[in-house]
Amino acid sequence: MKTLAQIRAANALKAANQPGMGLGQQGGDALSGFPMLIKSDGLLAALAFAVERKSNGQRKQPGAFLIASAIAKHLASDGLRIVAAEDADALVDELARASDASQLRRATAEALAFLSYLKRFVA
Repeated sequence: MKTLAQIRAANALKAANQPGMGLGQQGGDALSGFPMLIKSDGLLAALAFAVERKSNGQRKQPGAFLIASAIAKHLASDGLRIVAAEDADALVDELARASDASQLRRATAEALAFLSYLKRFVA
């Protein structure tokens, strides 16, 4: 059995190796501000920002979308199973429609803990 720290670190290492992870618009850094976005506006608002699309169907914030996808995979991973959704779009839907306040609080706390690892591995 693994500890939460081991699960977070393993998932963050895997996510950190994705090309473009955390890149913001015009070469900026989307990852460093994502935890504050969650803290100030909530997990659902941060995820809504990340999954937003342009009129042509492309993601407005591809780096933020990768972060949200990594969060979804982490929350659905073995040892956690906070949610069933394994991608960002499904995570928004599950947390908005099918979860209660307790599950949303748990997902938010775990997402922030995961992001602290991801930020360090991507830097």
